[in-house]
Amino acid sequence: MSLAFLLDEDISFRVAEGLRQRGVDAISVQEVGRANRHLSDEDQLVFAVSAGRVLVTYNRADYQVLDATWRMQGRTHAGILWCAERSIPRRAIGDLVRAIEAFARQHDSIEGVCLALPRLSA
Repeated sequence: MSLAFLLDEDISFRVAEGLRQRGVDAISVQEVGRANRHLSDEDQLVFAVSAGRVLVTYNRADYQVLDATWRMQGRTHAGILWCAERSIPRRAIGDLVRAIEAFARQHDSIEGVCLALPRLSA
């Protein structure tokens, strides 16, 4: 597995803990002191880029706009993986851990791509 993840503020740090227990390289913005500091989405994405991490968020709209802006500017990132509340609710920590783990096992890179985290089939 070569994907490493940075979980945005809207995802519990417990998801990162669960992923690490399953062998997935994941940290949360809470764990690295970047939560509740009024940092912009771009600041979080720049940090993810500097750490070589895919940013995982529920903030689809803002990060899709940011991704499009970066593309127009010729900038790239390690990837943005957005979650939908309707498909995997934030409170469903186990489901989120399993979905991110499965995604990590299926992909070596999503550099420069902004896409939805698929829900696992039951």
